[in-house]
Amino acid sequence: MRLAATILVLLEVTVMALGQEALVRERPQQGQLSLSSPLSPFAFVEEVGKWVRLTFKGRPVWQYNYGVAAPPGAGELNATSGFLHPVWSPNGAIVTDWGPQDHYHHRGIFFAWTKTKWGKLAPDFWNLFAGSGRTRFEAFERLELHSDKAVMIVRHVWHARKENEWVPVVSERWTVVTYAPKGDEPDYWVFDLTTELVNVTDEPLEVEEYRYGGLGYRGARAWLDKTKREVMTSEGKTLGDADATDARWVLQGGLVDGQWAGLTLMDHPSNLAFPCRLRVADSFPYVGFAPMRKMSFVMRPKEPMRLRYRIVVHASKPTQKQLEEMWHEFQKSSK
Repeated sequence: MRLAATILVLLEVTVMALGQEALVRERPQQGQLSLSSPLSPFAFVEEVGKWVRLTFKGRPVWQYNYGVAAPPGAGELNATSGFLHPVWSPNGAIVTDWGPQDHYHHRGIFFAWTKTKWGKLAPDFWNLFAGSGRTRFEAFERLELHSDKAVMIVRHVWHARKENEWVPVVSERWTVVTYAPKGDEPDYWVFDLTTELVNVTDEPLEVEEYRYGGLGYRGARAWLDKTKREVMTSEGKTLGDADATDARWVLQGGLVDGQWAGLTLMDHPSNLAFPCRLRVADSFPYVGFAPMRKMSFVMRPKEPMRLRYRIVVHASKPTQKQLEEMWHEFQKSSK
């Protein structure tokens, strides 16, 4: 016990960042992810071996699942990790879903390629049940608590199945920056998700044109009832006509337990295929940015790819004008 405490002290330091104090924990292991500080309104709370949850003044914001698990009844191939679920709106409504029976592999907010070629193989990192590819949590790099934000940096590994082995193909690094809202009763949360992808092999990974893949968002199970579900895009499209159109942002929301809640995905101008083409499912609550729906591309060995997104989680329905203003703020940001 004394040794474990000593290790924690060595990993946890208070530093000065841009003139402000921050509590930083470098390379934490399982059991070392709970973190709080009087310097910050945020805290990280861990369920050891399963997840770490971010809270703001005691209210849950999102949960990152690092423990490998499969949804009930889904089968072992659908076991995965490295995704956000639940994501809560400020009013407490859960706006994500994991492992619904229609698509067991849908997992909150997640990222993966679908139709690829790698050497003689065609790994599908999205449809886990196919058994040809998978994505998994690998390690935590850093947790940070600031007075105005919280930061989590984690690494994932994407495997392709080669005969009876799982071979690493892509190294992925997520940086999730969550910003403190104004006031104690916010109407929305804002967090940025940056994914940095590197093909770690000596073979190019070809990502072929396909109707979905990339950044995926499976919405609340209540929205299986289409009368409770809404979609709105930056180009004025709605649920009936948004699929396969290009957009800078897309909102999916609706009624959850009698109250309105929703989530907006925002694309950044620096991203591949901006403005990205959308996948908006009609019969189940899924939306996502799918660059391969617009173009095929190649991830060459050791060449990094960086994609940036902003996620806004709403407790009430925003207007088109409000979302436009939020997107313009995001597109001006450089980090």
